[in-house]
Amino acid sequence: MQTHQPWRSALVVAAFVCLFSSEAFVMAAPSATAPGGVLARVPIEFTRNQVRVPVSINGSAPFRLILDTGMPGPGVLLRHSDRVDSLALEFPGSDQLSGGGSGPAVQARVAPSERITVGGIEISEVPVAVLPPQSDLLQEVDGVIGAELFDRYAVRVDVDHKTMDLLDAKTFEPNPGSSIVALRIRDRMAFVDARVTVDGGAPVTADLAIDLGAGHGLWLNDDDDGRFAPPAHTIETVLGRGLSGPITGSVGRVRRIEIGDFAFENVVTLFPVAEYHNPGGVDFRDGFIGAEILKRFVVTYDYEHKRMVLERGQRFSEAFEFDMSGMVLETGGTKGRRVQAVLANTPAEAAGVLPGDVLIAIDGKTILELRAEGVSDALKRDGVTVRVTLERDDATIEKTFTLRRLL
Repeated sequence: MQTHQPWRSALVVAAFVCLFSSEAFVMAAPSATAPGGVLARVPIEFTRNQVRVPVSINGSAPFRLILDTGMPGPGVLLRHSDRVDSLALEFPGSDQLSGGGSGPAVQARVAPSERITVGGIEISEVPVAVLPPQSDLLQEVDGVIGAELFDRYAVRVDVDHKTMDLLDAKTFEPNPGSSIVALRIRDRMAFVDARVTVDGGAPVTADLAIDLGAGHGLWLNDDDDGRFAPPAHTIETVLGRGLSGPITGSVGRVRRIEIGDFAFENVVTLFPVAEYHNPGGVDFRDGFIGAEILKRFVVTYDYEHKRMVLERGQRFSEAFEFDMSGMVLETGGTKGRRVQAVLANTPAEAAGVLPGDVLIAIDGKTILELRAEGVSDALKRDGVTVRVTLERDDATIEKTFTLRRLL
């Protein structure tokens, strides 16, 4: 039996984001302390530029799910695990899932009608899809949730205070002084008009999806018209990994992007090769805006009124930076990070780091000690000399090099 639910997920896990945080969630009860109009206030993690929320399934302890506006399908997508098996779900059907990457679609089992709890709010009749055991995506989280929440509520995400508020979409009113950006809802996904200046000249209007599950800031599709051709200086690399495999292209900086009342300069931007322009078959038009930009605001996603409400957050003025070592690290692993590639003419290459090495420490701090943001932050310090400890074959070696901006 085949089901035909739109389970497409645009989830893109960038190869250069940080490690997973092992902190446990505490499931929130119905929020008695939440401000007026808030149905529930839910604690979140924000790590590797991902919002992770606790969601109970059929009364279970909470699963850690990525909150993803780029997942237009209903319900919850879970990776296979012993915890999922313990739920004893019944799977009368299955579905083909596809995402970024050039590999084949993934056959997922679908339990069509389960019960989830988020922040004390119970939602019934929720489909749950489970990836096959051999899938190597989502190894550091339990799964993804998207339209199931955005279609039901106005969802306010505050990464500074690590909270997600679920608000009554019918009665939600923006805070005074907030900036309102019009949304277009297509196939249960949100799109905005932004003004982008890539390398020079006048800004060009870009039709961009909002993809909270993507860790980068900006992704631009360079189509035949050349409006969003990469700038003169870029780095060709693996950009990340989607549901169907790795995504390749180049990384560069755009001069300026304007969103509503706000503008950002020198934004690190991904330019995928043409075959990856639309992960999972979703029409992303000119590209999408990811969490590296969205985290700079307190954002309320209000699909009911086709608007996104922006309030300047504590991270608003942070510089956009890219890895300064030249090591492209795989995303998996809490005790070590495998070096997937070493970029040419970079500090890591000059020091003799090789693909296949496993990074186990930076300046004497283990990968486990550095935790989620530490690895990435440690390799984004211009002019700082770092000592990296690597495993190569059966030996432990050390390399020392000075970081520098590659973009």
